[in-house]
Amino acid sequence: MPGPHPSAGTRSRSLARAAAARIRVRARARTAPRRGRLALCAAAATLAVAAVPVTAAQATAAAAATPSGLDYVAMGSSFAAGPGIPPTQSGSGASACARSANNYSSIVARETGANLTDASCSGATTANLLTVSQAGQPPQVNAVTSATRTVTITIGGNDVNYLGSLDAYTCQSGGGTNCAGVDRGAIDQTFGVLAGRLENVVNAVHSASPQAHVYLVNYFTILPDSGACTDVPLTADQLAYERSIASRLADATATAASVAGATLVDLAAASHGHDACSADPWVETGRPPAGRSQYHPNEAGMRNAANLVESALVSAGQLRTAAVHSGIAGKCVDINNSGTADGTAVQLYGCNGTAAQKWTYTPTAGGALRALGKCLDVSGGGTADYTKVQLWSCNGSGAQRWVPGPGSSLVNPQSGRCLDDPNSSTADRTQLQIFDCNSTAAQQWTFVS
Repeated sequence: MPGPHPSAGTRSRSLARAAAARIRVRARARTAPRRGRLALCAAAATLAVAAVPVTAAQATAAAAATPSGLDYVAMGSSFAAGPGIPPTQSGSGASACARSANNYSSIVARETGANLTDASCSGATTANLLTVSQAGQPPQVNAVTSATRTVTITIGGNDVNYLGSLDAYTCQSGGGTNCAGVDRGAIDQTFGVLAGRLENVVNAVHSASPQAHVYLVNYFTILPDSGACTDVPLTADQLAYERSIASRLADATATAASVAGATLVDLAAASHGHDACSADPWVETGRPPAGRSQYHPNEAGMRNAANLVESALVSAGQLRTAAVHSGIAGKCVDINNSGTADGTAVQLYGCNGTAAQKWTYTPTAGGALRALGKCLDVSGGGTADYTKVQLWSCNGSGAQRWVPGPGSSLVNPQSGRCLDDPNSSTADRTQLQIFDCNSTAAQQWTFVS
């Protein structure tokens, strides 16, 4: 198992090692096959640039200057923060806001290599996103900068007391004491202005970062279409009213997305059939296990929410999936035997269009390279020449970051080294590695969709 991934730094080398590296580069220059630039179809996604000789220092500098992952800000209430889902994030405000390291934004960030700033906070309203501090944290929109390119928002439920009313009715009908009341008049009145509040949030994000793509992620479906269950002890009238809140909340979010120019991520529809009474729930019941939050998302819910957000990123062009072709003609970056176990070799293999050769990546920004649900990883977080690469569970570490570099290379910024085909091998199943950047065909990688 890879241990902690160390930061890249300046390393001294022995004369013998340096000489061996120079000999190897010269050998490559003699033996690497000549290859003209392929004329790719218009749909092909490519990171190719003109191949020119570069030194390792130049490649490191280029990698440092290239964005390493999308700048991503997550905003919202508890349905974005993930209270009760272990473990809690580290960092400012995470504990006070009950932010889980396994909420949907954290999963997306790990799997795409995005640079996440999670500003979500349990109990937040639209006012907490725009102007009002909460739990010692500034308004959430303050996290958005001109560099931000992706923003996910789940908000509005607390404006209309969605979870508060569900909790109150569960207490009342479940035999609780000192139960809160529900002011239906106030809730209904707020719905008249909710879409406008949500539009204001989107507009504020666009004002802070005109180039940001905003995704409005609506709320999980909590209640079944009809009836209830033992652990959702609501009366027929209470159920009908709570379903109306859910429906109106989804409508307000859809309206705001359309008017303000955001992308709607329809989690309410996707989670239909995964309510608190279902056999495969994505939310907790009204009587959850100790430490869990009543009617809030569970791990399965956050996992599926992340899938939905990633699909939206693909549709918006912020993520793409393509084969990674080598400068060695006819060869692609491949996962050995389509294996999904941690440590499976990532290798050179004849291009065949299988899922083992379809890599999801972030165009121009760099980040993770993901296939078969896992990420391209430098073994053990190594930074030395000849360190092999492998498939590993996505973890957001420096060992899993790759950026486009000079000469169609893929640079791992942590090491300053390039993804490399050892000795310009043409043999199938040659395990790939990192090596000093040298612009040979063995380090040319083109994304072709």
